[in-house]
Amino acid sequence: MPFRFSLESILSFRKNVEHAEELSLNKILQEIASAQMDLQRIETEYQLFRAQRDRDLTKGLPAAYLQELIEKEQYLENSIETLRVQLRDLDIKRMAQLSVLRTAQQNREVLAEMRKQKHTTYQREQNRREQKDMDDLFLTRTKDDN
Repeated sequence: MPFRFSLESILSFRKNVEHAEELSLNKILQEIASAQMDLQRIETEYQLFRAQRDRDLTKGLPAAYLQELIEKEQYLENSIETLRVQLRDLDIKRMAQLSVLRTAQQNREVLAEMRKQKHTTYQREQNRREQKDMDDLFLTRTKDDN
């Protein structure tokens, strides 16, 4: 009789849950990477803008142009702050998802260990039965020879 683990369907379900949680974590990590790249791009743009603005301020420029510079600077500063807040939120989300994933892994590992122990026990019993059958066969043949 082949080995059969009575909780195999639950183990399979827990594996699927763990996989889904891993995918969720990977999605969050991708969002973090994307936000970090956006932040880096905007910070670089901001640094270049400030250098250009400093050069422009040494020239005599119309007030309307200076107002545009101020508005663009505020826009870039707001964008940077928004991305930093987004990154903090994503990091909190990442930590929470990591906790959910660890729980899913532990749940799966408990059943996987149970399955392993049951399979080991099953194999020991199977080996004992085979040895008993071989011993019985040997005794039967020895008895028939006498």
